[in-house]
Amino acid sequence: MKQILIVNICYIKDYILELSFDDDCVKQYDFTQLITFKGISEPLMNIDYFKTAEIINGGRAFGWNNGYDCCADWIRYFANDSKNEWKDIDDSFGLKQRIKIAKQNMKDSLKMEVC
Repeated sequence: MKQILIVNICYIKDYILELSFDDDCVKQYDFTQLITFKGISEPLMNIDYFKTAEIINGGRAFGWNNGYDCCADWIRYFANDSKNEWKDIDDSFGLKQRIKIAKQNMKDSLKMEVC
């Protein structure tokens, strides 16, 4: 299975980043729905610091120099398609519901590969 790689990261506005992947997919994610701005994510409240996100681990992740990072697979699954062409889950689902669905989809996928 080919690994998903992030090839570009771009600040859009507020706490929204746009990520481009090696297969020409482009996604946007609004971090206000994820970041609590406590603990390790607290420095991200400073928008100038938030803008310093960079690609790490050879494109398999992105993050900030304080150690807060996100893997390429996670952001690819949960971010919105910037062209609005791909919707896997109804937008009314919250983050916890989306994570639960993603875990189930991964389990189902693994079962199919094993057979």
